[in-house]
Amino acid sequence: MEWDDLRIVLAIGRAGTLSGAAKSLNLNHSTIFRRINIIENKLEVRFFDRMPNGYVLTEAGDVAMRRAKRIDEEINGFTRELVGKDMRLQGTIRVTAPEGVSLQLLQPMFTAFLKANPDIQIDLVVTGSTLQLSRREADLAIRVTNNPPDTSIGRRVCRFRFGVYASRAYMKSKKDFSLRDHNWILLDDSRNWFPQSLWKKMGHPGVKVTFSSDNTMAIINAAKSGLGIAPLPCFLGDSEKKLIRIMEPTEEMALELWLLTHPDLRHTARVKALMSFLHEALQSKKDLIEGNLDF
Repeated sequence: MEWDDLRIVLAIGRAGTLSGAAKSLNLNHSTIFRRINIIENKLEVRFFDRMPNGYVLTEAGDVAMRRAKRIDEEINGFTRELVGKDMRLQGTIRVTAPEGVSLQLLQPMFTAFLKANPDIQIDLVVTGSTLQLSRREADLAIRVTNNPPDTSIGRRVCRFRFGVYASRAYMKSKKDFSLRDHNWILLDDSRNWFPQSLWKKMGHPGVKVTFSSDNTMAIINAAKSGLGIAPLPCFLGDSEKKLIRIMEPTEEMALELWLLTHPDLRHTARVKALMSFLHEALQSKKDLIEGNLDF
């Protein structure tokens, strides 16, 4: 059995579906389907039971998964060790960050960095989900969290605070309403960086949600159109001229902004340079991110 075969088994085992495996390996569905059938026929072993809701490991598949994970860890460790010794300011840096942070804060910073370092390429993955630094799904992660993973190292930038915002027109028509009685606009629970659970713990579990989305800009546009009130990161809400802050940031809802990488990559020249550049650039926006600007 070759490593390429094990990679197919590993990807299907991790995803549980052919489409998920295809996405992780940057292949198409039909290629994964054909490859796993060839592998099983070649070895005369069935690694997966085909179930209505996905692919389930057989006993042989479980053995293959354990071995494949070990080999995968060794190869990724070897790759990180080599990259960690790369002293050149060139090559690709895969960066992951949440949507709002990526679009509103990081993009001009990336532009300035790349102008100063033309031999570096940034590959940005916009997601609030946690990509695995150990598997090199990302080289540098910008995360909003109070508990960065123990397997990563990094630098804390500042506090990351949230306020509640609405349009002036909406507040004029609802000025006598209590918070509970307003129409609420919320990011859905798939955005694990957004403190929905904290908000509920603060005594607002039963508010009327008029509109929700997994898209930050859709939430902002809904608030600007007068649909209701929206909890937003201060750097987003305070930057919108059509929105006013109707509830000040609270420490109960505050998180922290972190720059994170894998320990094996901390001395890689391009990763180290970008991390230092972003830390300084984000620090210059500290008052905006922490909600300390006066209006």
